[in-house]
This record gives sequence, structure tokens and C-alpha cells, in this order.
Amino acid sequence: MEVKHYNPTNDIVEAVEVNGYDLDDIVKWINEHSKLRGIVGQPALPGRSAEYLDVQTPEGMRRAALGDYIVHDGSGAFWPTPRSVFERGYAPVAE
Repeated sequence: MEVKHYNPTNDIVEAVEVNGYDLDDIVKWINEHSKLRGIVGQPALPGRSAEYLDVQTPEGMRRAALGDYIVHDGSGAFWPTPRSVFERGYAPVAE
């Protein structure tokens, strides 16, 4: 076994927190910028959409729960990331 060291990437990404209040805006953002076909972002249960959001990623459908972040890399790919992982790996960019 060979253990290797890795540095995190320094790429700038866009991200939004799934807070349960603006899911329609998040879905619109995903569907406008995604390179994937079909339904890419959608509230999972009509009438109960504040609980989670399903997001089509290059690896398949993934669920973003309340408190998770949805990350966009600028090339049309989106993926949900748990809050704890996101906050350890990303810091806000000074405007």
C-alpha cells in the first residue's frame, strides 16, 4: 500500500445552502446552468419541498438535505455537500 499526500484544490466555486425557503430559486439556478439533460434539480415531494432537494450529478441523482450546500463548479456540474464537509473545505471569497 502506498499512502500519498494531497492538497485541496484552490478552485473557486458557487454554492447555496439548502434552507427550505428558496428551493424554487435553487432549482431554477441549477436547471439554468446544468449541462445535464432532463430534470436536474427538483423538490422531492410536492407540498413538502422544504425537507430536501434531489440534484442530478454526473455520478447520478443525489439528495441535498436541509443544511447541506449545493456546489456548482462553473462547468455545468452540481453536487450536494454536507455542511460539515463544505465548511471545512471552502471559505467565502472577498468580493
